[in-house]
Amino acid sequence: MKKRIAILGSAVAFLATSGLATADTTLRFAYVHSPKSPPGHVAEMFREKVEASTDGRVQVQTFPSSQLGNDRKLFSSARSGSVDVVMTPYPMLADIVPELSIYVAGYMFNGFDEQQQILEHPDLGKAWAERLREEGGLRVLCSFLYGTRHLTTSDTPVKSREDLAGLKIRAVPHPSSMSVVRGLGGTPTPVPFSEIFQGLQQGVIDGQENPLSTIDRQRIYEVQDYLMLTGHQLVALPVAINERAWQELDEQDRDAVQAAADESCEVGTRLTQEEEAELVNAFTERGMQVIAPEDGLDLAAFKEAVRAEVAETFDGEIWPEGTSDAVSSALGR
Repeated sequence: MKKRIAILGSAVAFLATSGLATADTTLRFAYVHSPKSPPGHVAEMFREKVEASTDGRVQVQTFPSSQLGNDRKLFSSARSGSVDVVMTPYPMLADIVPELSIYVAGYMFNGFDEQQQILEHPDLGKAWAERLREEGGLRVLCSFLYGTRHLTTSDTPVKSREDLAGLKIRAVPHPSSMSVVRGLGGTPTPVPFSEIFQGLQQGVIDGQENPLSTIDRQRIYEVQDYLMLTGHQLVALPVAINERAWQELDEQDRDAVQAAADESCEVGTRLTQEEEAELVNAFTERGMQVIAPEDGLDLAAFKEAVRAEVAETFDGEIWPEGTSDAVSSALGR
């Protein structure tokens, strides 16, 4: 009997030292993006960092490319706990805390650094995140820049709001997107994401607005002649964990998970910024005419009109009255 116990003890020791020991915790991380995209790199880096820094006590199992469902499905799964970690867009989290949609509001921020200031502000971003934990059961670990949205058109070069008058611009059927397109001067026209290319090709819509990476991956450049660098929305993508899953980790492992998230999101932002810089040149090489402020793009007029439209749509309606002013004040404007 003693010999059998000794053999079993040796086997357990071997498994532990060989890295084959069973993990104390496995976090299921699901997202809709390709594993080769910046969000995919964020997820993979998060997995590697968590497993290394916890000596394998916490394992991360990733499910990319909508394997476990679309954003809406994953949002529900994360709240119920059938998935532990997700990248749920802020407009969807705004179903729980409406102020979270401010992170994609038109021309609310002059750069990702400003957006980060609000994310970390104790009376704004931090307070909203606390409500998300209490009311929605989700804890935001970090956020990274997913992309900056710009405008494209088929036949019309746009430099001013007047140039967009009468043009049907595809909009996401969400107040954030609709208010931006109205503010830019176009007619917001909801079209399903999967039908954008066909809609542009057939002339159902005259233009659309999306991050440069989406314009590239959806081959929008094949059916659009003009790219206007309006930069009207900075899209931050959060990495969120189910609060019960977080509470089940011990303090040491929580610190490791948070550190892995912070580092991964920082890299994700850098990858997005590098990709966007390269894509502007790529679109020019593919025959698109790129119109920037130095080419006469009237950003000041666009910003003024979009910000006014956002305030009218959201302040006192979707957000508590004065929210946009509070954000502006926090940014020193």
